[in-house]
Amino acid sequence: MVNMHWKDLFLVPNLLTIGRILLIFPSLFLLHHKSHILAIIFLTIVFLTDFFDGFLARKLNQTSQLGAILDPIADKIVVLVLFTYYFFSDSVPLWYYLLILTRDLAQLSVVPILIFWKKIAFQVKPKMIPKWGTALNFAILGIIVLQSMFGTQELFDVQDNLFLSLLIISGIIEVYILLTFLPRFYQIYRGQHDTFE
Repeated sequence: MVNMHWKDLFLVPNLLTIGRILLIFPSLFLLHHKSHILAIIFLTIVFLTDFFDGFLARKLNQTSQLGAILDPIADKIVVLVLFTYYFFSDSVPLWYYLLILTRDLAQLSVVPILIFWKKIAFQVKPKMIPKWGTALNFAILGIIVLQSMFGTQELFDVQDNLFLSLLIISGIIEVYILLTFLPRFYQIYRGQHDTFE
């Protein structure tokens, strides 16, 4: 049985994580309406909460199973929302957007399947490659935000070798994560494992 307590929502780290999810929508609104300075402030808070929620969970001894699951959910929502916005703004190539969409939706779908439908408890303890994958997603988003802020395609064009190299490296990591995630999901679903890495 899943052992999560909904009162854990009110732990400081989990409130920061929920704040990260909520702040992405005003950030998007500000980006869309060219309020770049405010958008940068909001997005900086969004990205910093990704560090501080985990740091405070350990520092305040407020780790929880809910927080361990909520944190990667928040990351995926932030990444999906921003990359969707920038894909429809022609700032992200289709192949890369489809990789992000496939990986993140696949990982988000396990929460209702395992927790609410199958009532299977699981842990999330990402190894270095998935952590670097998320960090690279955030770095690419930062580059795109700067590009839209300065209004110049020449600064970080998709055809630019450096930016294209980042997309390719990130894309390879996305494929790796997806290929290791699917067998692990099957193992957890079948009761042969309990941890996503």
